[in-house]
Amino acid sequence: MANRVKMVFSGLAKQFFRSPGSVFWTIAFPVMLILIFGAIFSGTGVSKYDLYVQDLDDSLVSGIYIDGLEATGVLNIHEVPVNEDVDAFIERNSVVNLLIIPAGFGQALTSGSEIEVTLRQDSTAGSSRAVLAAVNAVTQQANNEVTGGREVITVRSGSIVSEDLSFIDFFLPGTIGLMVMMIAVQSIVGYQTRFRNNGIFRKLATTPMNNAEWLSGMMLWMLVMVAISVAAIMVTGMLMYDVRMSLDLMAIAMIVVATGLFTAIGMIISQFVKDEEVAGTAAGAITFPMMFLSGSFFPLESMPEYLQAFAQVLPLTYVNNGLRDAMVYGNASGAMDNLLIVLVMAVAFIVVTVAISGWKKE
Repeated sequence: MANRVKMVFSGLAKQFFRSPGSVFWTIAFPVMLILIFGAIFSGTGVSKYDLYVQDLDDSLVSGIYIDGLEATGVLNIHEVPVNEDVDAFIERNSVVNLLIIPAGFGQALTSGSEIEVTLRQDSTAGSSRAVLAAVNAVTQQANNEVTGGREVITVRSGSIVSEDLSFIDFFLPGTIGLMVMMIAVQSIVGYQTRFRNNGIFRKLATTPMNNAEWLSGMMLWMLVMVAISVAAIMVTGMLMYDVRMSLDLMAIAMIVVATGLFTAIGMIISQFVKDEEVAGTAAGAITFPMMFLSGSFFPLESMPEYLQAFAQVLPLTYVNNGLRDAMVYGNASGAMDNLLIVLVMAVAFIVVTVAISGWKKE
């Protein structure tokens, strides 16, 4: 009996180590996850968040108050010009946290009169609580120094986006971007390796079809799959969570271009993967880092600076940003900027795909 058990055990062990997919999902994937989450949540220090400040008082006292905010080490302060329309600025720059210091702030503080500063926030953003806590702490410190603790300065909270939107509304764009990537990359790598192993490419080499036509057909089918997935996400959100947002033309354009981009990326990966069993492993090695480092689940500004810099080279970052600009913030110019970046990436990857692939090479 012991010999038979040993035979089963050794056979499974040999099969395990001969399978790159098994090794990846059992060893490499957990290691990758702990490294990514460790980098996101441990970092090299305190996370810093962007806070835009419009100082309508422009006095020495308000300047000291702003210096106190920056001295917390938690906030990156960005000044908003006094003559700037706040609502237009928020929409144009997809601002998440903005503090307005009113005119007369310095005079009120020195005379002990009560005055409000207004903190407008996207309350569903991951940074909102940390920013609010930092502003409240600095405000309380200012009250302590001037009046011994009596509340002279108060922080009034305001919303940046429609009050009708909930957390799930802000979560949806990242989910859509993530699904576009996963469907296109995973499916294409799987299709390509399966067709190669089944001899489909050898048969295609005898037909008039060229590689560009094959790629176009693949992209069209990926669009159908993505459309089904996006429809399922939106319908579920509407029925289960009363989601109010919808897809406008800019968001649809982003989804179409992103599908082309990730289809091309999947085609490139498949050129270096000959084994069908390895296909999912290779695709996962590319998509999983992007899943966690492109802002689908965690705000980029909460990550260490080196991860934020790394995120700027990931295509999914711009897809997520563009979808949020279009669907949440109504920032048409921001959405267009991200769409153009994704379009340039898509064209570059498609050109590379056509150049390195072909029936003879297959």
